[in-house]
Amino acid sequence: MRHRTVGSSANLILFMTWLLYGMYYISRFNFSSVIPLLRSELEISNAQAGGLMSFFFLAYTIFQLPAGYLSDRFGPRKVLTVGALVSIFGNLIFSRGSSYTILSIAQLINGMGQAAGWTSAVKLVVSWFPKSKRGTAIGLFATCLTAGSSLGIRLSGYLGDHLGWRTSFMIPPLMMAGVALTFWILVKDNPSEKGLSDFEDEVGLEQQLNNDTRSRLAVVLSNRTMWVVALVYFFFVYVQFGCFVWIPTFLKESYAMSVDRASTVSSLILLPGLVAAPLSGFLSDRIFGGRRKPLILCGMAVLSCSTFLLSFRMDIVIVTLLLSVVGLTIIVPDVLLAAYPSDLLSRKLSGTAMGFLATFTSMAGIIATPLSGKIADLFQTYEAVFFSFGIVAFTGAVLTFFINEKKTEG
Repeated sequence: MRHRTVGSSANLILFMTWLLYGMYYISRFNFSSVIPLLRSELEISNAQAGGLMSFFFLAYTIFQLPAGYLSDRFGPRKVLTVGALVSIFGNLIFSRGSSYTILSIAQLINGMGQAAGWTSAVKLVVSWFPKSKRGTAIGLFATCLTAGSSLGIRLSGYLGDHLGWRTSFMIPPLMMAGVALTFWILVKDNPSEKGLSDFEDEVGLEQQLNNDTRSRLAVVLSNRTMWVVALVYFFFVYVQFGCFVWIPTFLKESYAMSVDRASTVSSLILLPGLVAAPLSGFLSDRIFGGRRKPLILCGMAVLSCSTFLLSFRMDIVIVTLLLSVVGLTIIVPDVLLAAYPSDLLSRKLSGTAMGFLATFTSMAGIIATPLSGKIADLFQTYEAVFFSFGIVAFTGAVLTFFINEKKTEG
């Protein structure tokens, strides 16, 4: 009876965390589809448009480790909710901005709030599921990345084309506010807060810790495998966010699509990730005995090949098929890399460890968006951007070989 109660509560937590973090993504990728409209109104280059996302990732980077620590210290429920409110505020400021400076400040605020999301969301999920089911749970949870980014790109493209780009930054945050309120009411940080037993499956590291930032960071930073995982994550996210940001513009400029149609195609090619995310988590748990590395390596290799092929001008049907493969492979490694903090350390350190990893991933975002925009400006083609993505993904695939992981027993 107790396990059944834990299971039903865990499923509710998983769903609500999925819903709220999906809204985080909708309020993050409402930018991609309207880049052509922003460039036209503000008369800015691709590099400057990418720079606006760079401001987002600058704040996102700075607040990663603090967000991870706050999640461990005060609980992910509080941090996720406050982060949502800050992100809402940043989006609303962006919707009223009329200069590059104001838009940059709005992106800094949005990035600050969004920094609270991934670290706290993953901590919340792993706190409600035992180690043997975490890969599957995180895989199911990670479908919100696909759903949120897909809906965010589609919704902002439709709103931007029909009602103006400003509405793309007004409606999503209002939706997010309603979800955040429901999340606050229904969610608890761990089973013990509902009078249930926590899982006894940890390696005991938490018993060696003093309850302070330095002790937690020392354990995370002394783990060599975490550094390798962080580097792989860096190269993966460089390509992931680069694709999220530039695919709609690539379709509009290279294949003469409208903003609305480009956003539709961009959103649809991400949908395979809805199946890939939970399937990869399930396979890593059940087929590979808790090993994440084989599927990460496969995903990075396919991502490298598919983005490289997109550097050649081809028929739109072939391009759409290749983009669908990209949509699949920019999700799979994310799910599996996110499981490493709790695999290598413990659930009670997962917030700090995810903050460490997210610092690397957000640094990738700072570099990827303006640099890929600069490449597009320099070569006057978006195909060159995808060629660069292929090289970056290949580098990440090579580094994956150096991840040292232990097979989960039992």
